[in-house]
Amino acid sequence: MRLELGSFPVRDARFGTRTRWADGVLEIDRAAVLAAVRRDPLVSTVELEIARPGESVRIWPVRDVVEPRVKAQGPGVVYPGWFGRSIETVGRGRTHRLAGLGVPEVSSVNWHDAGGDFVDQYIDMSGPWAALIPQSRLVNVCCVVEPEPALAVQTKNEVVHRATLTVADQLAAVVRDLTPPDVEVFELPPAAASLPGVVYIQCVHSPQAMSHSEHTFCTGTYGLTRLAPPWLLHPNEILDGALSGPYRTMFATSWAVVNNPVLLELYRRHGRSLRFLGVIVFRTEWTTQDEKDLMAEQAGKLAAMLGAQGAVVTWDAGGNEFIEVVHAVRACERLGIKTVFLTSEDSAEGGAPSMLKPVPEADAIVTTGFFNTSLLELGRVPPVERVIGYRRKSAGDAVDATIAGGEAVETAGAIAPPWRYDDHYGFNRLSTFAH
Repeated sequence: MRLELGSFPVRDARFGTRTRWADGVLEIDRAAVLAAVRRDPLVSTVELEIARPGESVRIWPVRDVVEPRVKAQGPGVVYPGWFGRSIETVGRGRTHRLAGLGVPEVSSVNWHDAGGDFVDQYIDMSGPWAALIPQSRLVNVCCVVEPEPALAVQTKNEVVHRATLTVADQLAAVVRDLTPPDVEVFELPPAAASLPGVVYIQCVHSPQAMSHSEHTFCTGTYGLTRLAPPWLLHPNEILDGALSGPYRTMFATSWAVVNNPVLLELYRRHGRSLRFLGVIVFRTEWTTQDEKDLMAEQAGKLAAMLGAQGAVVTWDAGGNEFIEVVHAVRACERLGIKTVFLTSEDSAEGGAPSMLKPVPEADAIVTTGFFNTSLLELGRVPPVERVIGYRRKSAGDAVDATIAGGEAVETAGAIAPPWRYDDHYGFNRLSTFAH
């Protein structure tokens, strides 16, 4: 596969009489973009708001952030498979992107109605929380959307994410036929056999077991979010959004996945220091030990069949899915594949180990740091001048974040940071020392 990725840098965005990009400025016809979203009769309300880096702005609650990308040449559509979008294999031809722009998905709709996993992520465009998350450095065109309230939660999720993708499509369309100022070519030509073959095992969470539904909204592979055996993807497919949709943290958004520095660094080292063999997408949080072991063994077997001599493993959640992730590391190592595990650290409260289940084969681990609001006693994030989204939120733990009623705080005021920070792909250089 050969993919040309054309980038159009966005330094600022503003509302105007038409939608166009010129010299790093994106002008947006707000009425036209909103009209495209409102063609969906299940949308109850929708608004667009702009937030710029450095502004005293808080965006809450944020379910996803999407980078506008569009196919300029070649088959398929960017972010394929969602809600009737084409499922034709992507990763070929040319894709254009609005670099430095994000479309945050802002809505009160939760992932599912089975309890837990409530949306508590927000973006500050300035201040200490902004310094930790890469999305605060984007020019953000926020899609604040609510579906018809009588709909089932599954349909609500579909309506909200479809609206966000519609906004991203409308914005990206203006650069489809333009000549990009920067083009990067992604392909995997034959490389010297003396270079080690390396596979990337990207573990993505599924809340299917927790929600009791195959259709719970989260990171999808060609729009499919259900538990499934490991997928083999060409890295170009991921650059075209074949793996997209959010889960839990700022570092599992669609924007983070298509800009994943691990993926991009492996790609750029192909033919120089390694042979990049592809990406194994490994769905996590299976319900039984047998299932976990089976999926781990299958991931290792697939890596071996690709001829891998090395593997890099990342994941995007925490808790019981650690078992199949670390067992995948074990399976690779037992097959002679040297494996590196990139992970944030976990809380050592109560004497619990940072690694839920240490295995001797996991002997090459890179930490992306540790962040737990209560344990680190970080206090509150300073107040802001403007809020995009909702002005009140339930106080307390994340599990209470979007439940109506109970004690509530003004989101413009000083509030607690999100309870966890998990930099899954190494965007930042954060480390923490606990005494």
